[in-house]
Amino acid sequence: MIKTSLKILLVLMLMYAQMPIQAQNYTAAFLEIPLGARALALGGQFTPIDNSDGSGFYWNPASVAFVKGQLVSTMYSNQFGTLGDPLSHYFHLGYTQDMGGGVGLSINWIRNSVSDIPLNQSAQLNPNDPFDFAGIVSGRYNIGSFANASDAFFITFAKNLFNRLDFGWQYFNLPIDFPIGITFKYVREGFSGNRLDEFVGSNSVSGTGIGVDIGTMFRFNVNDFVGSKSLGMMALGLTVRDLFNTPVTWNTPDKNNNKAAIPRSTILSASYQQPLPFLSSRILGVISRDTRYNGITSIGAEYRYRTWIALRVGSYDRQLTLGAGLSIIRAIFIDYAYQNSELGSPHRISLSVRLDEWL
Repeated sequence: MIKTSLKILLVLMLMYAQMPIQAQNYTAAFLEIPLGARALALGGQFTPIDNSDGSGFYWNPASVAFVKGQLVSTMYSNQFGTLGDPLSHYFHLGYTQDMGGGVGLSINWIRNSVSDIPLNQSAQLNPNDPFDFAGIVSGRYNIGSFANASDAFFITFAKNLFNRLDFGWQYFNLPIDFPIGITFKYVREGFSGNRLDEFVGSNSVSGTGIGVDIGTMFRFNVNDFVGSKSLGMMALGLTVRDLFNTPVTWNTPDKNNNKAAIPRSTILSASYQQPLPFLSSRILGVISRDTRYNGITSIGAEYRYRTWIALRVGSYDRQLTLGAGLSIIRAIFIDYAYQNSELGSPHRISLSVRLDEWL
């Protein structure tokens, strides 16, 4: 019963995704799922200070300039439901490479899929209650099912403009990283089902769009500013997603009502990492603010012992997130995250491999 109810909720959200921009903000909503196990564990946000999970392109394109060597990353997460029987599957695969000269390149694919969505015959609905949710949930009007698959492909370029800021005299020649980055993305959403034509005139319908994200950062070691050796590194970031309100066009018969858009949003972030040399450890704090909807604030903290193990906790839109990371043989990184949710708590696993350590 709960699983069917959640599928109906997903259907309603996907229906919103096909409405004009004036009426909705849910187009390509799968891209709003926080990417990366480490990022989710930190409250649904990214820190570029010592990132190695390949999710930087999603959070701030400028962070790709900091990647060293060659990095392959992948991730899987259940969305809603349970880990063994999820309502949707969320997957990422990516490759990031240091091109030299402070230039980075990243190519990525994100996919979210939902199967066996109940298809209900509207003509059989209760005439006194056309939105007979109880009847839909019970399966009384079910005549079949259909599926949804949403894909996004990204290519990101980033350049570190300078890594030293010269104020003109000896004591103010400071090492500062200031990268900029841009992401081009292709988005495709689609529905398919044997009896879907009874509702939309075709057994399959899809929407596609091309968008642009941009980002920049300001990263520095606090020690260089205050003359102390006990402080750590700080990073400030700015990301503008869907710079041009990414248009998505659907191949539905109604040409007057087949356009939607992903609205522009902004993310501001700040992170600070404090070394603890007496414990061979370091701690990290991060906070970000996303302007989507009425604004989403995320906070997170991480404790890392050497490079071997990390423990994380965070809050994403007031929902608890937890996670851990483990480094194993020769630059292989495994991260896990858990998010508390009333609609089914996601479990997320990421795997990253530094290819340059093996080749």
